[in-house]
Amino acid sequence: MEIRVGIKTAGDPILKKEGEFTLLENMLIGDGFHWERIIRAGLSGKVEILKTDNREDNVSLINTLPVETYLECVVGSEMNPEAPIEFLKAHAVISRSWVVGKILNLHPCDSEGKINAEGRLIGWDDTGSHQGFDVCSDDHCQRYQGLQKVHPTALQAIRTTADEVLISERGNIIDARFSKCCGGVTELFSTCWQPLEPDCISSIRDPWCDLSVLPLQSRRLLLSGVLKDYDLSTPGYGYRWETEIAKTEIEKNLKEKFGRSIGKLLKVIPLHRGPSKRIDLIRLEGTESCLEIGKELWIRRLFSANHLYSSAFDIEDLGDKLRLSGAGWGHGVGLCQIGAANMAANGASYEEILKFYYPGAILTKNPKLS
Repeated sequence: MEIRVGIKTAGDPILKKEGEFTLLENMLIGDGFHWERIIRAGLSGKVEILKTDNREDNVSLINTLPVETYLECVVGSEMNPEAPIEFLKAHAVISRSWVVGKILNLHPCDSEGKINAEGRLIGWDDTGSHQGFDVCSDDHCQRYQGLQKVHPTALQAIRTTADEVLISERGNIIDARFSKCCGGVTELFSTCWQPLEPDCISSIRDPWCDLSVLPLQSRRLLLSGVLKDYDLSTPGYGYRWETEIAKTEIEKNLKEKFGRSIGKLLKVIPLHRGPSKRIDLIRLEGTESCLEIGKELWIRRLFSANHLYSSAFDIEDLGDKLRLSGAGWGHGVGLCQIGAANMAANGASYEEILKFYYPGAILTKNPKLS
């Protein structure tokens, strides 16, 4: 089975042949996030340059390669390959489950939506809008940063779990989502995307992502062995965080990112939260009008120049600015990468990790994927 990956670049792609690989000098990673940067990446398989008028969201290349080769890169790119091997095995299974569902179009919930009305703006960004390729190379889908990132441990994780996927009791490959840190409780699918709940994706309490119980040195060792170097720059690994934002900045973000204006911002009121306390509907009251906005990702964009760590935050009004006290890093749906790594460090097998984060899912080997 092969996959077509849309590769994001900073400007027109800069390519050169290097042995059996195509070397890309300007791959763009973290597009729009606080750790955005440009890296060099070695691409295997077929590399096709897109015409300018066929490009979307900085995608300028299509890389076609075998799924298992793609997954070797994903496991090494999503997490530090020095992480516990059982965690990497778990990640291999969920990454394979998710991407096979994409290729075979097994997840009807995988689409985008928008409600644009007076007084209300609700939307969600998923991967269903991609045209001409199955997934992109960045966090919008799964991180794919080329073959030079592959580590022997990542290879071992992929090959040990070859062809293994998670299925529901009905025999469907599940939509195995994951995020960096749930903040103590995983979130419902409907809080972030369509108003439905896919099989085996539920909200559970997760004590494993709270590393405060660990001695400082043990915590640092776990995080440095799990997170990529640029992820380590996130304060407190995202479990708990605090930031401040000027009300004028929110007004600016509202106008520039969403094309709306409510005048001078007076008040911000969370209207609905999911089980992890992530806000999926918030009300802005201004001098000219009021606006309700959601869902989770759009709220994160509204309250940050790029993306806020999560939408699970409490608000303190400081007059001309707001103090946000938050929990979690990412949407919080499915597997929590920090929590799963801590489980593995404490002796859990990858089967136990998958059972914990995807209740009711069945681990199975599908020879048709070879």
